[in-house]
Amino acid sequence: MLLLAFVLALPVSPACAADRKTRNVILITLDGARTQEVFGGLDLAVLKDTTKDGAVEEKDLYKRYWAPTPKERREKLMPFFWGTLMARHGSIAGNRTLGSTARLTNTHRFSYPGYSEILTGQARDGLIDSNKKRLNPHPTVLEILKKELGVDRNGVAAFASWDVLDEIVMHEKDAFVSNGGFEHYEHPDPEVRLLSKLQFATETPWDNVRHDVYTFQLALAHLRTYKPRALYIGFGQPDDWSHDGRYDRVLTSLEKIDGFLGELWHELQSNPAYRDQTAIILTTDHGRGDTTTDWRDHGAKVEGAQYVWIACVSPDSSARGEWVGSETIYSNQIAATLCAFLGIEYARHDPQAGKPIARFLE
Repeated sequence: MLLLAFVLALPVSPACAADRKTRNVILITLDGARTQEVFGGLDLAVLKDTTKDGAVEEKDLYKRYWAPTPKERREKLMPFFWGTLMARHGSIAGNRTLGSTARLTNTHRFSYPGYSEILTGQARDGLIDSNKKRLNPHPTVLEILKKELGVDRNGVAAFASWDVLDEIVMHEKDAFVSNGGFEHYEHPDPEVRLLSKLQFATETPWDNVRHDVYTFQLALAHLRTYKPRALYIGFGQPDDWSHDGRYDRVLTSLEKIDGFLGELWHELQSNPAYRDQTAIILTTDHGRGDTTTDWRDHGAKVEGAQYVWIACVSPDSSARGEWVGSETIYSNQIAATLCAFLGIEYARHDPQAGKPIARFLE
Protein backbone atom coordinates (compact mmCIF):
# COMPACT_ATOMS: atom_id res chain seq x y z
CA MET A 1 0.00 0.00 0.00
CA LEU A 2 4.69 2.41 -2.10
CA LEU A 3 5.53 2.96 -4.79
CA LEU A 4 8.90 11.44 -12.37
CA ALA A 5 9.72 15.78 -15.28
CA PHE A 6 10.94 12.31 -14.50
CA VAL A 7 12.60 9.56 -16.53
CA LEU A 8 10.76 6.36 -15.73
CA ALA A 9 13.07 3.56 -16.63
CA LEU A 10 16.77 4.14 -16.33
CA PRO A 11 18.99 1.04 -16.11
CA VAL A 12 20.67 0.39 -12.79
CA SER A 13 24.43 0.40 -13.21
CA PRO A 14 26.57 -2.17 -11.33
CA ALA A 15 28.21 0.64 -9.38
CA CYS A 16 24.83 1.94 -8.19
CA ALA A 17 23.71 -1.58 -7.32
CA ALA A 18 26.82 -2.12 -5.20
CA ASP A 19 25.98 0.96 -3.15
CA ARG A 20 22.42 -0.05 -2.45
CA LYS A 21 21.24 -0.84 1.06
CA THR A 22 18.40 -3.15 0.03
CA ARG A 23 18.97 -6.84 0.72
CA ASN A 24 15.36 -8.03 0.88
CA VAL A 25 12.19 -7.33 -1.09
CA ILE A 26 8.53 -7.70 -0.17
CA LEU A 27 5.63 -7.51 -2.61
CA ILE A 28 2.14 -6.91 -1.19
CA THR A 29 -1.08 -6.86 -3.21
CA LEU A 30 -4.58 -5.81 -2.15
CA ASP A 31 -6.90 -7.55 -4.58
CA GLY A 32 -9.21 -5.12 -6.36
CA ALA A 33 -8.55 -2.20 -3.99
CA ARG A 34 -9.84 0.85 -5.91
CA THR A 35 -7.89 4.06 -6.27
CA GLN A 36 -10.99 5.84 -4.97
CA GLU A 37 -10.74 4.32 -1.50
CA VAL A 38 -6.94 4.22 -1.35
CA PHE A 39 -6.62 7.94 -2.20
CA GLY A 40 -9.96 9.20 -0.96
CA GLY A 41 -11.28 6.91 1.73
CA LEU A 42 -15.02 6.40 2.03
CA ASP A 43 -16.89 7.02 -1.23
CA LEU A 44 -20.07 8.73 -0.06
CA ALA A 45 -21.94 8.06 -3.30
CA VAL A 46 -21.33 4.32 -2.99
CA LEU A 47 -22.23 4.34 0.69
CA LYS A 48 -25.54 6.08 -0.06
CA ASP A 49 -26.28 3.64 -2.87
CA THR A 50 -25.67 0.64 -0.64
CA THR A 51 -27.54 1.97 2.40
CA LYS A 52 -31.03 0.54 2.26
CA ASP A 53 -32.73 2.14 5.24
CA GLY A 54 -32.39 5.33 7.22
CA ALA A 55 -30.16 8.34 6.74
CA VAL A 56 -26.54 7.63 5.82
CA GLU A 57 -25.37 10.18 8.40
CA GLU A 58 -26.86 8.06 11.17
CA LYS A 59 -24.93 4.93 10.22
CA ASP A 60 -21.92 3.75 12.20
CA LEU A 61 -19.93 3.38 8.98
CA TYR A 62 -20.41 7.06 8.15
CA LYS A 63 -19.46 8.16 11.65
CA ARG A 64 -16.40 5.91 11.56
CA TYR A 65 -14.95 6.83 8.18
CA TRP A 66 -16.44 10.12 6.99
CA ALA A 67 -14.46 13.38 6.97
CA PRO A 68 -14.75 16.52 4.81
CA THR A 69 -11.64 15.98 2.66
CA PRO A 70 -10.21 12.97 0.78
CA LYS A 71 -6.98 13.26 2.77
CA GLU A 72 -8.82 13.09 6.09
CA ARG A 73 -11.03 10.22 4.92
CA ARG A 74 -8.16 8.07 3.70
CA GLU A 75 -6.25 8.65 6.93
CA LYS A 76 -9.28 7.48 8.87
CA LEU A 77 -9.50 4.37 6.72
CA MET A 78 -5.79 3.51 6.50
CA PRO A 79 -4.00 5.54 9.19
CA PHE A 80 -0.75 3.58 9.23
CA PHE A 81 -0.39 3.45 5.46
CA TRP A 82 -0.87 7.20 5.07
CA GLY A 83 0.41 8.45 8.41
CA THR A 84 3.63 6.42 8.61
CA LEU A 85 4.50 4.58 5.40
CA MET A 86 3.67 7.22 2.80
CA ALA A 87 4.25 10.34 4.89
CA ARG A 88 7.62 9.34 6.31
CA HIS A 89 9.10 6.45 4.38
CA GLY A 90 7.60 5.91 0.95
CA SER A 91 5.84 7.26 -2.11
CA ILE A 92 2.79 6.36 -4.15
CA ALA A 93 1.66 6.82 -7.74
CA GLY A 94 -1.82 6.64 -9.20
CA ASN A 95 -3.79 9.59 -7.80
CA ARG A 96 -5.22 10.94 -11.06
CA THR A 97 -6.58 14.06 -9.36
CA LEU A 98 -2.91 15.07 -8.92
CA GLY A 99 -1.95 14.16 -12.49
CA SER A 100 -0.36 10.82 -11.54
CA THR A 101 -1.44 7.66 -13.36
CA ALA A 102 -0.61 4.01 -12.81
CA ARG A 103 -2.30 1.43 -14.99
CA LEU A 104 -2.38 -2.09 -16.35
CA THR A 105 -1.04 -3.10 -19.73
CA ASN A 106 -3.19 -6.24 -19.98
CA THR A 107 -6.61 -5.69 -21.54
CA HIS A 108 -8.53 -8.24 -19.49
CA ARG A 109 -8.55 -6.26 -16.23
CA PHE A 110 -9.19 -9.19 -13.91
CA SER A 111 -7.09 -11.13 -11.45
CA TYR A 112 -4.97 -13.83 -13.11
CA PRO A 113 -3.87 -11.51 -15.96
CA GLY A 114 -3.23 -8.74 -13.44
CA TYR A 115 -1.16 -10.82 -11.08
CA SER A 116 0.76 -12.42 -13.92
CA GLU A 117 1.57 -8.96 -15.34
CA ILE A 118 2.93 -7.91 -11.95
CA LEU A 119 4.91 -11.12 -11.46
CA THR A 120 6.31 -11.62 -14.97
CA GLY A 121 6.56 -8.07 -16.36
CA GLN A 122 4.35 -8.70 -19.38
CA ALA A 123 0.61 -8.69 -20.10
CA ARG A 124 0.53 -11.98 -22.06
CA ASP A 125 -3.10 -11.47 -23.10
CA GLY A 126 -3.05 -14.39 -25.53
CA LEU A 127 -1.76 -16.88 -22.97
CA ILE A 128 -3.75 -15.79 -19.94
CA ASP A 129 -7.42 -15.02 -20.44
CA SER A 130 -9.16 -16.67 -17.50
CA ASN A 131 -8.86 -17.21 -13.74
CA LYS A 132 -8.49 -20.95 -14.20
CA LYS A 133 -6.19 -22.45 -11.59
CA ARG A 134 -3.01 -23.49 -13.38
CA LEU A 135 0.71 -22.88 -13.13
CA ASN A 136 1.87 -19.63 -14.69
CA PRO A 137 2.87 -20.26 -18.32
CA HIS A 138 5.96 -18.07 -17.81
CA PRO A 139 8.65 -17.95 -15.05
CA THR A 140 7.89 -15.33 -12.41
CA VAL A 141 10.08 -12.78 -10.68
CA LEU A 142 9.93 -14.88 -7.51
CA GLU A 143 11.51 -17.83 -9.30
CA ILE A 144 14.14 -15.56 -10.84
CA LEU A 145 14.95 -14.06 -7.44
CA LYS A 146 15.34 -17.51 -5.91
CA LYS A 147 17.83 -18.46 -8.61
CA GLU A 148 19.74 -15.16 -8.57
CA LEU A 149 19.95 -14.98 -4.78
CA GLY A 150 20.97 -18.62 -4.43
CA VAL A 151 18.57 -19.33 -1.55
CA ASP A 152 16.69 -22.48 -0.61
CA ARG A 153 12.93 -22.87 -1.09
CA ASN A 154 12.22 -21.12 2.23
CA GLY A 155 14.28 -18.14 1.13
CA VAL A 156 11.51 -17.07 -1.26
CA ALA A 157 7.91 -17.44 -0.14
CA ALA A 158 4.37 -16.50 -1.16
CA PHE A 159 1.25 -16.44 1.01
CA ALA A 160 -2.12 -15.51 -0.48
CA SER A 161 -5.78 -15.59 0.49
CA TRP A 162 -6.99 -16.61 -3.00
CA ASP A 163 -6.06 -20.20 -3.81
CA VAL A 164 -5.37 -19.53 -7.52
CA LEU A 165 -2.40 -17.37 -6.53
CA ASP A 166 -0.76 -20.57 -5.31
CA GLU A 167 -0.32 -21.39 -9.00
CA ILE A 168 0.06 -17.90 -10.48
CA VAL A 169 3.23 -17.19 -8.49
CA MET A 170 5.28 -19.92 -10.15
CA HIS A 171 5.98 -21.61 -13.46
CA GLU A 172 7.55 -24.75 -11.98
CA LYS A 173 5.61 -26.51 -9.23
CA ASP A 174 7.11 -26.30 -5.73
CA ALA A 175 9.83 -23.91 -6.87
CA PHE A 176 9.59 -22.25 -3.45
CA VAL A 177 7.25 -22.12 -0.46
CA SER A 178 3.77 -21.11 -1.56
CA ASN A 179 0.58 -21.21 0.50
CA GLY A 180 -2.71 -20.02 -0.96
CA GLY A 181 -6.37 -20.25 0.00
CA PHE A 182 -7.44 -22.87 2.51
CA GLU A 183 -4.10 -24.68 2.57
CA HIS A 184 -2.28 -26.23 5.50
CA TYR A 185 1.04 -24.66 6.45
CA GLU A 186 3.59 -26.86 8.21
CA HIS A 187 5.74 -25.05 10.77
CA PRO A 188 7.90 -26.09 13.75
CA ASP A 189 5.97 -23.87 16.18
CA PRO A 190 2.81 -25.61 17.52
CA GLU A 191 1.02 -22.26 17.83
CA VAL A 192 1.53 -21.63 14.12
CA ARG A 193 0.30 -25.13 13.33
CA LEU A 194 -2.82 -24.39 15.39
CA LEU A 195 -3.33 -21.18 13.46
CA SER A 196 -3.07 -23.16 10.24
CA LYS A 197 -5.69 -25.57 11.55
CA LEU A 198 -8.06 -22.79 12.62
CA GLN A 199 -8.29 -21.35 9.12
CA PHE A 200 -10.38 -24.36 8.11
CA ALA A 201 -12.77 -23.76 11.02
CA THR A 202 -13.24 -20.09 10.09
CA GLU A 203 -15.19 -20.28 6.89
CA THR A 204 -15.74 -17.41 4.47
CA PRO A 205 -18.58 -16.94 1.98
CA TRP A 206 -16.16 -18.09 -0.74
CA ASP A 207 -14.81 -21.61 -1.19
CA ASN A 208 -11.41 -20.53 -2.50
CA VAL A 209 -10.60 -17.42 -0.43
CA ARG A 210 -9.62 -17.58 3.25
CA HIS A 211 -9.64 -14.71 5.72
CA ASP A 212 -6.76 -12.30 5.17
CA VAL A 213 -5.77 -12.52 8.84
CA TYR A 214 -4.61 -16.14 8.33
CA THR A 215 -2.67 -15.24 5.20
CA PHE A 216 -0.91 -12.46 7.07
CA GLN A 217 -0.14 -14.35 10.27
CA LEU A 218 1.23 -17.39 8.41
CA ALA A 219 3.40 -15.12 6.26
CA LEU A 220 4.62 -13.33 9.38
CA ALA A 221 5.50 -16.64 11.04
CA HIS A 222 7.48 -17.68 7.96
CA LEU A 223 9.32 -14.36 7.92
CA ARG A 224 10.28 -14.66 11.59
CA THR A 225 11.46 -18.25 11.29
CA TYR A 226 13.11 -18.45 7.87
CA LYS A 227 13.96 -14.80 7.08
CA PRO A 228 13.21 -15.02 3.34
CA ARG A 229 15.02 -12.61 1.03
CA ALA A 230 11.86 -12.24 -1.07
CA LEU A 231 8.32 -12.47 0.29
CA TYR A 232 4.96 -12.01 -1.40
CA ILE A 233 1.72 -11.44 0.53
CA GLY A 234 -1.55 -11.40 -1.40
CA PHE A 235 -4.60 -10.08 0.44
CA GLY A 236 -7.92 -11.00 -1.15
CA GLN A 237 -10.97 -9.81 0.74
CA PRO A 238 -11.40 -6.26 -0.62
CA ASP A 239 -12.20 -7.77 -4.02
CA ASP A 240 -14.57 -10.45 -2.82
CA TRP A 241 -16.58 -8.13 -0.61
CA SER A 242 -16.79 -5.71 -3.54
CA HIS A 243 -18.23 -8.39 -5.82
CA ASP A 244 -20.77 -9.19 -3.11
CA GLY A 245 -21.79 -5.54 -2.90
CA ARG A 246 -20.77 -5.31 0.75
CA TYR A 247 -19.25 -1.85 0.78
CA ASP A 248 -19.14 -1.90 4.57
CA ARG A 249 -16.93 -4.98 4.48
CA VAL A 250 -14.74 -3.46 1.76
CA LEU A 251 -13.93 -0.58 4.09
CA THR A 252 -13.35 -2.71 7.18
CA SER A 253 -11.14 -5.13 5.21
CA LEU A 254 -8.95 -2.22 4.08
CA GLU A 255 -8.73 -0.97 7.66
CA LYS A 256 -7.71 -4.44 8.85
CA ILE A 257 -5.05 -4.72 6.16
CA ASP A 258 -3.73 -1.34 7.29
CA GLY A 259 -3.29 -2.85 10.74
CA PHE A 260 -1.44 -5.81 9.25
CA LEU A 261 0.91 -3.41 7.47
CA GLY A 262 1.65 -1.72 10.78
CA GLU A 263 2.41 -5.05 12.41
CA LEU A 264 4.67 -6.07 9.51
CA TRP A 265 6.51 -2.75 9.65
CA HIS A 266 7.13 -3.16 13.37
CA GLU A 267 8.50 -6.65 12.76
CA LEU A 268 10.83 -5.43 9.99
CA GLN A 269 12.12 -2.53 12.07
CA SER A 270 12.80 -4.74 15.10
CA ASN A 271 14.60 -7.46 13.12
CA PRO A 272 18.27 -6.76 12.24
CA ALA A 273 17.97 -8.92 9.12
CA TYR A 274 15.35 -6.54 7.71
CA ARG A 275 15.69 -3.15 9.39
CA ASP A 276 16.76 -0.48 6.86
CA GLN A 277 17.53 -3.24 4.36
CA THR A 278 14.08 -4.03 2.94
CA ALA A 279 12.21 -2.59 -0.02
CA ILE A 280 8.43 -3.00 -0.19
CA ILE A 281 6.13 -2.57 -3.16
CA LEU A 282 2.38 -2.43 -2.59
CA THR A 283 -0.19 -2.47 -5.38
CA THR A 284 -3.37 -4.06 -6.71
CA ASP A 285 -4.06 -6.51 -9.52
CA HIS A 286 -6.76 -4.35 -11.16
CA GLY A 287 -9.02 -1.40 -10.57
CA ARG A 288 -12.83 -1.27 -10.56
CA GLY A 289 -15.62 0.79 -12.02
CA ASP A 290 -15.89 4.47 -11.09
CA THR A 291 -19.62 4.75 -10.49
CA THR A 292 -22.31 3.48 -8.15
CA THR A 293 -23.47 1.07 -10.86
CA ASP A 294 -20.10 -0.56 -11.60
CA TRP A 295 -17.88 -0.16 -8.51
CA ARG A 296 -18.44 -3.85 -7.75
CA ASP A 297 -17.06 -4.92 -11.11
CA HIS A 298 -13.97 -4.99 -13.28
CA GLY A 299 -13.01 -6.46 -16.63
CA ALA A 300 -12.29 -5.44 -20.21
CA LYS A 301 -15.55 -3.49 -20.59
CA VAL A 302 -15.47 -1.71 -17.22
CA GLU A 303 -14.10 1.82 -17.48
CA GLY A 304 -11.79 2.57 -14.57
CA ALA A 305 -10.63 -1.00 -14.06
CA GLN A 306 -7.42 -0.23 -15.98
CA TYR A 307 -6.28 2.22 -13.31
CA VAL A 308 -4.27 1.00 -10.33
CA TRP A 309 -1.96 2.43 -7.68
CA ILE A 310 1.65 1.49 -6.96
CA ALA A 311 3.45 2.37 -3.75
CA CYS A 312 6.99 1.83 -2.56
CA VAL A 313 9.06 1.99 0.60
CA SER A 314 12.79 1.54 0.15
CA PRO A 315 15.95 2.47 2.07
CA ASP A 316 17.41 3.48 -1.30
CA SER A 317 14.62 5.83 -2.37
CA SER A 318 14.38 9.49 -1.41
CA ALA A 319 10.84 9.87 -2.78
CA ARG A 320 8.13 10.68 -0.25
CA GLY A 321 4.39 11.06 -0.40
CA GLU A 322 2.19 11.29 -3.49
CA TRP A 323 3.46 11.75 -7.00
CA VAL A 324 2.21 14.93 -8.70
CA GLY A 325 2.08 15.61 -12.44
CA SER A 326 4.14 12.55 -13.30
CA GLU A 327 4.33 10.32 -16.34
CA THR A 328 2.32 7.12 -16.37
CA ILE A 329 3.81 4.01 -14.82
CA TYR A 330 2.61 0.45 -15.36
CA SER A 331 2.11 -2.80 -13.48
CA ASN A 332 4.46 -4.57 -15.90
CA GLN A 333 7.36 -2.56 -14.39
CA ILE A 334 7.02 -4.05 -10.91
CA ALA A 335 8.95 -7.29 -11.52
CA ALA A 336 11.97 -5.44 -12.92
CA THR A 337 11.81 -2.94 -10.06
CA LEU A 338 11.89 -5.68 -7.43
CA CYS A 339 14.99 -7.10 -9.08
CA ALA A 340 16.63 -3.69 -9.50
CA PHE A 341 16.37 -3.08 -5.76
CA LEU A 342 18.76 -6.02 -5.39
CA GLY A 343 21.03 -5.08 -8.28
CA ILE A 344 19.59 -7.76 -10.55
CA GLU A 345 18.85 -6.92 -14.19
CA TYR A 346 15.47 -8.44 -14.99
CA ALA A 347 15.91 -7.75 -18.72
CA ARG A 348 18.54 -10.51 -18.86
CA HIS A 349 15.73 -12.97 -18.18
CA ASP A 350 13.02 -11.22 -20.20
CA PRO A 351 14.10 -8.38 -22.55
CA GLN A 352 10.46 -7.62 -23.43
CA ALA A 353 9.35 -7.02 -19.84
CA GLY A 354 8.58 -3.59 -18.44
CA LYS A 355 11.59 -1.59 -17.24
CA PRO A 356 12.26 -0.64 -13.61
CA ILE A 357 10.39 2.33 -12.18
CA ALA A 358 13.19 4.89 -12.02
CA ARG A 359 11.83 7.10 -9.27
CA PHE A 360 11.62 4.19 -6.83
CA LEU A 361 15.33 3.63 -7.40
CA GLU A 362 16.57 7.22 -7.05
